Amino acid sequence: MAKLLSAIYRIPFQNMVGDVGFYVYQQTYPLYGIMAVLAMYGFPVVLSKQLAGLKQADRQQAREVVSIFFYSQLFGALLGWIALFSLAEPLAALMGDRGLTGPIRAISFLILLLPALCTSRGYDQGRGELGSTAASHMIEQLVRVGSILAITIWLLHSGADVYEIGTGAALGSILGVLTGFLVLQLLNKGAWLRQLILPQQLPWRRLRKQLTALWSQALLISMSALVFILFQLVDALTVIRLLAGNGLQEQAAYAAKGVYDRGQPLLQLGVVLATVLSLAIVPLVANMVAKKRGKRAAMYQYLCYRLALLVGGAATVGLLVIIEPTNHMLFTDRTGSEVLRVVALAIVAGSLFSTLAGILQGYHLEHYAALAVGIGLAIKTIGNIVLIPAFGTFGAAWSTVAALTVMVIYAVGVLLRHQLFFFGRGKVYFWIGGVLLAMGMLTLAWREAAGLLIPDSRLGDAVVALSTAGFGALVVAAGVIYFPIFSEQEWRTIPKVKRIRRLVKRSG
Repeated sequence: MAKLLSAIYRIPFQNMVGDVGFYVYQQTYPLYGIMAVLAMYGFPVVLSKQLAGLKQADRQQAREVVSIFFYSQLFGALLGWIALFSLAEPLAALMGDRGLTGPIRAISFLILLLPALCTSRGYDQGRGELGSTAASHMIEQLVRVGSILAITIWLLHSGADVYEIGTGAALGSILGVLTGFLVLQLLNKGAWLRQLILPQQLPWRRLRKQLTALWSQALLISMSALVFILFQLVDALTVIRLLAGNGLQEQAAYAAKGVYDRGQPLLQLGVVLATVLSLAIVPLVANMVAKKRGKRAAMYQYLCYRLALLVGGAATVGLLVIIEPTNHMLFTDRTGSEVLRVVALAIVAGSLFSTLAGILQGYHLEHYAALAVGIGLAIKTIGNIVLIPAFGTFGAAWSTVAALTVMVIYAVGVLLRHQLFFFGRGKVYFWIGGVLLAMGMLTLAWREAAGLLIPDSRLGDAVVALSTAGFGALVVAAGVIYFPIFSEQEWRTIPKVKRIRRLVKRSG
């Protein structure tokens, strides 16, 4: 739900501020995104694993772990804030727009909240209290999204420029995170604070190795979750400079980047739809690995691939068919539809990589997932440098697709090398391909027919896009029900869906 909120709110935001305003926001968003992933997926997970691995009698050791974790993060956060705040202007210049200095400085203050937030979440999760993290994260996102939109409306009425609106959006993000932290403290009654030992009383020399392990593990775990944000950071640092260096005027370059950034919520929504299903199965893979039940882990792995390909493929095919009306429906006009069509190709590759990264973590091979991200970042950066001067934002879109594709191939290669890759029966993928092909052809025919009957307007395009998407979903659902993509045993694990499937097959 939090990921969906994070994608959806950008649509009304872009409608209010336009492509240039959206460009300003997207330039600084990766800085927030990196901090959010570290605060949600990186450091709390590592702390919780450390605490969960300790015996109940090791209370002193648990207090030491919590304390070194918090103090080291506090020191790192202070250094990070000083660096980002003081280097905001050079960073903005590196991005090709000194006007971004204010928004970057505003978002830098978020770093100061991370130590307490990460420690609080990690301590709760280490005790098995997951509800407090979930509730606080949802409230954080609701307040963040609401604050960004409310501040934007107020600033627009006040006559603010796009950079002031970008600063306001950064403040909205800070307000959301602060609210989430306060809710977390109310739910756990600040229990983690009572665990802290004064810094001078800690055996720092003895704990140095443990501290190094905590930080390295947190960064490794975070890398696969950071992949799309890091790609956005590469774009933020390169696209404007490369477009301007190729002779495009500043304002035209800003607008072109804003149009290209329309693809981010579409990409995020598509990948979330695919991975939220497949990654729900990844803990089962890890559980079977821990119990040394390799065949069962392989079967879950096989299920992950089918879900990622089916849902990610359907999202990609659907967007390829309806990208023009969808672009008009969501973002006020059809500008940049061809670029967004290329971005749509990244959905299925991104879904597969997110799934493979989760499976690698399930087999305790997360360092390979991190290495895959590093390889992808290198390809993305080189691709931007080579392709943008020749093809503009098309080059940035194609470099994303190429990087994700190579990352998928690398992850598959790692699993094959460790003899852990279980792709299952090839015939099933033939059925998945057939369902996606049928969906593409039928939705294309539906879109063409609807386009002839419905007037050419934004409302008309909304009707065309939504009706075509709904029709495509029905085609995929019918294919899944009538073709042997999932086994009877897999259907039996979902009782209500199994009952609906039986009724549909009888009525058919």
